Amino acid sequence: MKPTKLSVALAREAYEVRRQEAHGWLRGTTAGRTVARTIRGIADIELADRAMTLAAQEFTSVLPLIVAVGTIGNLDAVSETFADQVGIDPGSLTTITRTTSDVVESSPPTFAAFGVIGILMVLVSGTSFARALGRVYGKVWDVPVLSLRGWWRWVAVLLAVAAALALLGRVRLVTAVDWIGPPLAIVGEALVWFGLWMAVPFLLTEGRLAGRVLWATAALTSAGLTVVGMVGTVYLPRAIASAQSKFGELGVVFTGITWMFVQSAVVVAATVVVKASALDEGVLGRLLRGPVPEQLAAAVPDVAPVEPEIRPDPGRRADVRDLPQADRTG
Repeated sequence: MKPTKLSVALAREAYEVRRQEAHGWLRGTTAGRTVARTIRGIADIELADRAMTLAAQEFTSVLPLIVAVGTIGNLDAVSETFADQVGIDPGSLTTITRTTSDVVESSPPTFAAFGVIGILMVLVSGTSFARALGRVYGKVWDVPVLSLRGWWRWVAVLLAVAAALALLGRVRLVTAVDWIGPPLAIVGEALVWFGLWMAVPFLLTEGRLAGRVLWATAALTSAGLTVVGMVGTVYLPRAIASAQSKFGELGVVFTGITWMFVQSAVVVAATVVVKASALDEGVLGRLLRGPVPEQLAAAVPDVAPVEPEIRPDPGRRADVRDLPQADRTG
């Protein structure tokens, strides 16, 4: 793998971690220091705030886009997938409650309701979800956030999310196959999530992340979202039915946004965990960072090796030789 400036910067940061004295039982081992970095990273990124922002942006950006696209094409596959994932059906703007028949029907959206200008406005405003994601990756990986010149990447991310939802709808059809259907559907869902979360960070960071980091982020995010999806198939129908019976459509919306928050938290947390693992000074960190040749490290000013700190022998008296060169003449 061709090393990048980011991989060199990660190598330097890992070197600094290794130089620091370990204090406390958690930082006494390589694995413990990785766990400590993960906890600190989650606190620094403000996981709850970021996840809630992403959930709100998904509700106000992705959902209108799905409805708008449904006016010029078939909405069923994406609509059913969105309903399975978060409990809200964009096609009828109602709920997916397999355990109850108390469903409020509404007329399906039509192209006349949106028009060309309306769809374009939905598409442009929908990029707020991609911009919020870009800020997360910029914060975690310390890379520049996309400027307006990269607007097409925001649109590409939004369309990629919609396409992934459509693919998930097709994958779920496999569950009808006896015996092997459900396991195949789980594997297929994991693969769709993996492809999506390989593409999204690549687009939003303009390819600054190394391939190994992208693979690890996609794998961890995919595993987390697949587990959340499996839990959702059991939990969401009951939660939606209960919320609708008590609070009506407002309860449905609240439950859906809550589940979006859980999914968004998985996306953010997976990114933080991969960053903490990339700073591991052991084998795991070296695998994620990739090769960092000495000549490349020397070519990047901010990753030059730091000279070790000189510590006098506590068993002898301090000597002038222990002072820095600049202080010996004073």
